[in-house]
Amino acid sequence: MKVLFAGGGTGGHVYPALAVAQLLTERDSNTEVLFVGTQKGLEHDLVPKAGFKLETVAAAGLKRRLTLANLGVLGSNLRGFVQALKIVRRFRPHVVVGTGGYVAVPVVLAAAWLRVPILLHEQNALPGLANRFLSRFAACVAVSYEQAIDYFPQARRIIVSGNPVRAGVWQKSRSEGRHCLELDDSARLILVFGGSRGARPITEATVAAAKRLLTDPKIVLLLVTGTADFVTIEEKVRRLGIQAQQAGKMLVRPYLYNMEDALAAADVVVTRAGATTLAEITARGIPAVLIPSPYVTANHQEHNARALADNQAAVMIKQQELTGELLADTLQTLLADSERLANMTAAARALGRRDAANILTQEILRLI
Repeated sequence: MKVLFAGGGTGGHVYPALAVAQLLTERDSNTEVLFVGTQKGLEHDLVPKAGFKLETVAAAGLKRRLTLANLGVLGSNLRGFVQALKIVRRFRPHVVVGTGGYVAVPVVLAAAWLRVPILLHEQNALPGLANRFLSRFAACVAVSYEQAIDYFPQARRIIVSGNPVRAGVWQKSRSEGRHCLELDDSARLILVFGGSRGARPITEATVAAAKRLLTDPKIVLLLVTGTADFVTIEEKVRRLGIQAQQAGKMLVRPYLYNMEDALAAADVVVTRAGATTLAEITARGIPAVLIPSPYVTANHQEHNARALADNQAAVMIKQQELTGELLADTLQTLLADSERLANMTAAARALGRRDAANILTQEILRLI
């Protein structure tokens, strides 16, 4: 069996594909997998590190306004289409899986031209333009949220698969996570992160909230700043005397290589609302305070956050409303209400799909 994955640009388009590819090869070592992406996307680093072959094509995203720059974009995608035709003809996949990002467009169109079955996977509650356009050529569209179904009126078949995550995210126990972080059972861990590059508004609000939060000696505030802001934030925390003056404990880290441990140990998380992040916290069932990024395409993170908030699995705070005082109020209210936390945990688990990679794998096998 040969499967070609097309998608990239951001980790949200790459990680689901990697999870499915790994499951396919674990089940059948004879499965051949090829990824097609771009030179500049995260796939250029992540795919080879995961042990899969990557080929690249030209691709670019259209500007959402009338501009001459779109002529260059069309030219780039036409060149990418020709390159993709050559790759698909040479590799001869049984199925092409598109996971979003503008690089999926020329590759999926090449697969449609050559009559190769296509499976599209949409990670967000508000689907991207690429997948909406490509859905007319797909044998099946798999969505992560039921709210996304209405955006694919031309799809021949739609399934709700969820968003695949690494099994290590949800297989690690709470006690294992706490042991790795050297936390005792009585600690109340607040995990704050904004992705690999951090999120400065969240980081600043957390520092502003820290003194109030850490009056409780059981609180451990683990703040992951991202590498760019680490030195500045660490110095600010030291200068304000937050560590020395408070009963609780604050840990500031630039990056966490053992994020699975932190997620397993956390009582509540404060984070953005990217698709992969939400898939991980719902797979574990962690109560969350979500601050969606206002800088993403079509404000899709707010749609993701609302999908959890509307189901009582999270509290959403818009970035323009975020302050240290509001964040402290929200977290203290949550941590003081064990019944609400338990209900949020159950609601998050109900939304999480630990079997997402398996559902997509079964769909791939159905299309062969």
